Amino acid sequence: MAQVAPVGDGVSAEMGAHVADIEARLSELDKAFATGDGDAIAHQSQQLQRTLAESLVAFRKAEHAGLRPLDDALRLRLKLAQTRLLAQQAAVHRANASIDRTLKVLFPTEENSTYGNLGQSPIAKALNAYR
Repeated sequence: MAQVAPVGDGVSAEMGAHVADIEARLSELDKAFATGDGDAIAHQSQQLQRTLAESLVAFRKAEHAGLRPLDDALRLRLKLAQTRLLAQQAAVHRANASIDRTLKVLFPTEENSTYGNLGQSPIAKALNAYR
């Protein structure tokens, strides 16, 4: 029978602090999205990436020491954080698609590209009309 590594109180507290930091960064990113400030969004995104990297290092160290760094409550909190992050990504993708559609309406692509429509000039169309 496989033995389950114990969850150390110190490890749980440390990982709990990391999960709380991730949750706080996600909240700050939500606030930045709400304000629409590009610089704040970029800054909070970088802070979230840094926090995630630090949490991953702590997780790997605890695992390497033979401890089980996440209990069920921390796993649930991380899954909820993942859901929040996926919702933020979906919102960004929807906004990007909306901007793309708007730009395509405002700046339609030209019909006569260099290589795309060879022989489609008005003169070529007129000459081909009699074939």
